[in-house]
Amino acid sequence: MQKVMQKVRGKFGAEAAGDAPSTGASTSSSFVAEPAQTPPPETLDNGVDDRTISWDASKLDPALVTVHERYSPTAEQYRSLRARLLNMNPRHVHQTTIITSSVPQEGKSVTTINLGMVMAEGNERKVCLVDADFRRASIARMLRIPPSPGFADLIRGEAALADVLHPTHLPNLKVITAGSVSGKEYGELVGASVVRTILAELRERFDYSFIDTPPVNTVSDVSMLAPHCDGAIIVIEMRRTPEPSVQEAVRTLQTTNVKILGCLLSRYDDERGHYYERYYSYYYTSE
Repeated sequence: MQKVMQKVRGKFGAEAAGDAPSTGASTSSSFVAEPAQTPPPETLDNGVDDRTISWDASKLDPALVTVHERYSPTAEQYRSLRARLLNMNPRHVHQTTIITSSVPQEGKSVTTINLGMVMAEGNERKVCLVDADFRRASIARMLRIPPSPGFADLIRGEAALADVLHPTHLPNLKVITAGSVSGKEYGELVGASVVRTILAELRERFDYSFIDTPPVNTVSDVSMLAPHCDGAIIVIEMRRTPEPSVQEAVRTLQTTNVKILGCLLSRYDDERGHYYERYYSYYYTSE
């Protein structure tokens, strides 16, 4: 593990920040969702209502460990990751953060949801999750919520922001799904001028917005979204992602002038030879 840490620091100028969590979870759960609100929802001070819904945890994706095993060591590691992000933002400035990867299927969507879940705990911060990966939308499926209306509908002007903010079991956690998308409009949607306005409004209303995007190296979507965001996290699968692909992703993000907050290594071996199929280790840039 030490060799991996040194390599990441050497290649990307990052410093180790401790271990981050497994994305695995058992299907059994002691999770108890808050009951759905029956009275008319109140409005939070950011203009977003505090509706909640009841979740059947057994139907949610098993990789959502912060739902299935809320007090497990793995979930606690997500809270440690949350603490590090908060420490990087001592003035509590509202943030919009891209969570991406260099190639597909490295765990970025799982990271987006689990991190958003723990960031919203305690009702101290207003959090929004956005599925901007129109080609491989997965957040709605993982959370078992309606896929539409969503981000695409908002961009096209077919829905208002209030219409696309799907409630969760927490009053301060909202989800914007990908919405209704046709194959011909992927690039047109993320490149629309209104996207900048939408992201600015999310920044105004939410303390943290985590945006799940396509992989950097496969399409140009991230390059169009990144300039309007405050930071980016790159998910890298150890022993699978080619090193040149990671370097290319870093260079591409650097050209957009977005701050790379760090690289998250998934499925790593520790220095004792133990293999954690879905464990992450987290690294932050030194700047």
